[in-house]
Amino acid sequence: MADNPLAETDKSTLPANNDGAAMEAQERKSTPFALLGNADVLRQIVIVLALAICLAMAVFVLLWGKEPEMRPLGVYSNQELIETLDFLDAQKIEYKIDGNSVLVRADQYPDIQLSLRRSGLTQSPPEGDSILLSDPGFGISQRLERERLNLSRERQLARVIEQYNSVAGAQVLLAIPRENVFVRDKRKPSATVVLNLRRGSSLRQEEVDAIVDTVASAVPDLTPGRVTVTDQNGRLLNSGSQDPLAARNRREFELQQQQEEEYRQKIDAILSPVLGLGNYTAEVDLSLDFRRRQQTVKTYNPDMPAVRSEMVMEDNTSGMGAIGIPGALTNQPPMDADIPEEAGQASEKTGTERSRREATRNFELDTTISHTESAVGDIRRLTVSVAVDYKTVTQADGALDRVPLEASELARIERLLKGGLGFDVSRGDAIEVVSMSFNRPDLDAVADIPFYEQAWFWRLARILGAVLVLVVLLLALVRPMVKRLLNIDDKADELDLDGQSALAGSDDLELLAQQAELEDGMFGIKDGQLRLPNLNKDEDLLAAVRALVANEPDLAAQVIKDWVQSDE
Repeated sequence: MADNPLAETDKSTLPANNDGAAMEAQERKSTPFALLGNADVLRQIVIVLALAICLAMAVFVLLWGKEPEMRPLGVYSNQELIETLDFLDAQKIEYKIDGNSVLVRADQYPDIQLSLRRSGLTQSPPEGDSILLSDPGFGISQRLERERLNLSRERQLARVIEQYNSVAGAQVLLAIPRENVFVRDKRKPSATVVLNLRRGSSLRQEEVDAIVDTVASAVPDLTPGRVTVTDQNGRLLNSGSQDPLAARNRREFELQQQQEEEYRQKIDAILSPVLGLGNYTAEVDLSLDFRRRQQTVKTYNPDMPAVRSEMVMEDNTSGMGAIGIPGALTNQPPMDADIPEEAGQASEKTGTERSRREATRNFELDTTISHTESAVGDIRRLTVSVAVDYKTVTQADGALDRVPLEASELARIERLLKGGLGFDVSRGDAIEVVSMSFNRPDLDAVADIPFYEQAWFWRLARILGAVLVLVVLLLALVRPMVKRLLNIDDKADELDLDGQSALAGSDDLELLAQQAELEDGMFGIKDGQLRLPNLNKDEDLLAAVRALVANEPDLAAQVIKDWVQSDE
């Protein structure tokens, strides 16, 4: 075999060259930018973008896992939104804004609601007195002055209404017609009140009536029937155009509900200390009489007459009276007349005594006049139903059992209710007390909530899910890219060192063996055939040629000789 001039290189310089190449390769590995320096530009860009996307996704997943659950606090108008945000900032409460809606943490929602109700969150409106005290200037018209006074009155009424605990803000609109003495049919004034109620509060009918009376009494000739009251949700609290019959029915229904609630409170006050809360249920039904009746009764007592007036007349006559024709001449006897002897006897017969008595009496009977007017809402009939739960008793063997109440116990409860509620048999009142088993939920089953339905489980699941997604991204995307990048640089360094060793005439057979192992045995010469690995890069091809020249110098020389002859 001919001597290989490449193999006869001065071997004294080989260790130094090998050490320098190894140190240079180590330095290239130690620099971060050297890892991407040997890759293609397109591959570098793709890897960097992929890593950036993975990093962004990882950060997003971690932030999503740590983000607390938010709950809407409510949807507010502009003024309410400003007040609510000022309160949250003052209390240093974490929140988010979504349009006119405020989002707060779900675990802090009850406390925030309670704090908002306690705070009030009111804003003072412009005072009506400022309009009156301001300088109107010169040249102001009578109409403008009247409107200024009207606006001042509206604002003053709004300030008065806002003093109610349930009212956060109010606006009053007055329609007062102009007075004219030449008009027979005068137009009546009217008013509209718009209320902005506080959160979670409502007005009772008594408060609505108080607002209506306040506005009506502050405006001349304004009747309560011409005052309309609404709230911020558009609910009609009082209508000036409402039918009187409908308004009367509404008041009657509210009165019935109020009295039924009072009776239920009486029942609770009687039975709660005896049976305990939750061991009974009661319902009251009232039938009220809303008819207006006036009755006047006049009675006479014939057994006790009384003399009202009396008139008595008496006529008594005694002796002979005047006889003859009345007159002076007729009563004188004639001059030569003979008086008969029978004249005396006749006079005795006609001279009788006369007596007459007449009495007129007017009697008055004993008279009683009574005027009765029945009360509106008088109770016509009362019906009460009470159901009592079974009682728990201990059996002889120590077991607990639920049994109904005895008849004597139910009778005592019924007597208590009759005495406390003013039971009236003549009125037709009815009361019923029965004992029955209540359908109570199983408290143990309710308390044993599955762990996957509890709040802490879902918070932990979100965090674990975020970590799992992050791990999958690292193992599926980031790790293969980084590993491939590192393997490419390692292979390039190893092939470079192998080429240097081949030129230096080092242990070429061992290098071929290592290369064969790395390339699955596809490198070498077998049966006169040259077996090369799958070479993808120029560096791999150059390293393979160098190793071939170092291990098979004769074959390399023959190949070069063939190239020279083919060129000639």
